[in-house]
Amino acid sequence: MNLRHLRYFVAIVDHGSMVKASDSLFVAQSALSQHMRNLEAELGVQLLLRTGRGVVPTEAGQDFLGRARAILAQVEDAQRALREQSATPQGNVTLGAPPTVSAMLAVPLILQMQQELPKVALRVAEGMSGYVLDWLQAGQIDLGLVYGIQRAPGIVASELFTEELFLVGPADDGDLAPIPFAALEGYPLVLPGRQHGLRDMIDRLAREHRISLRVQVEIDALSQMKLLVRHGVGHTILPLPAVRDELARGELIARPIVEPRISRTIYVAKASDRPQTPAVLATVRILEECVRRQILTPSTTSAFPIPPS
Repeated sequence: MNLRHLRYFVAIVDHGSMVKASDSLFVAQSALSQHMRNLEAELGVQLLLRTGRGVVPTEAGQDFLGRARAILAQVEDAQRALREQSATPQGNVTLGAPPTVSAMLAVPLILQMQQELPKVALRVAEGMSGYVLDWLQAGQIDLGLVYGIQRAPGIVASELFTEELFLVGPADDGDLAPIPFAALEGYPLVLPGRQHGLRDMIDRLAREHRISLRVQVEIDALSQMKLLVRHGVGHTILPLPAVRDELARGELIARPIVEPRISRTIYVAKASDRPQTPAVLATVRILEECVRRQILTPSTTSAFPIPPS
């Protein structure tokens, strides 16, 4: 017995005719009759009685009719609830992101989600790109923002955006001219530890250009890194959005790095073996909108505008 049998049976009783039910269901009368014979054989009772005035339910059929209607109503309620849930996503979503990406996207993302997805609770967990991948594989987060194309079992990633990196220094440094990458050899630097993706990229470029970087301080906390630069301990290398507020307040300056220009690509990663809920899919959509609004469209002359001081 399946839902089709129940729908056919109810339709026959409602129409009081096998012919009329056949027309309404777009099912051949012979096939409809066969379905009813199979249902009666399975239940071991006669459900329908053919009379000169049409088809009527037997006593057993009348009892079965109420049960069939209740079952079909429950199925319809379940389908409607799922459609509504899909139309209005709800539930919990956890997003993992490196500190520099979180600094520029977390607040806009949360604010927009509160407006568009009030039934979705978003949690943002900060961690280095490698940690984010570990969290994804362990099932601790639903989505992760990572740098570079990550080759990890069970993880799929799609490109989100590419950001240019700048030499960030204290406000009294004064010089805003582009600086060749090789010239960084003379600057004391405040950089994250060697396990950080940004540090790995910078070290790799230094080896390729045969220069030795002078790393004055290693620190993974973005806020502390910027504070040390403000106090004149050294310079650092960051995307402009990560220092937007400090640039606006005139606390830091940023110089383009050239020969070569340095950029890195951020990807949205998720576990390939877990289904994506409507809430997760909606979060990705709003995340992409935030990137277009916050990063890709504000300026036609740079990857991100330097706010006025």
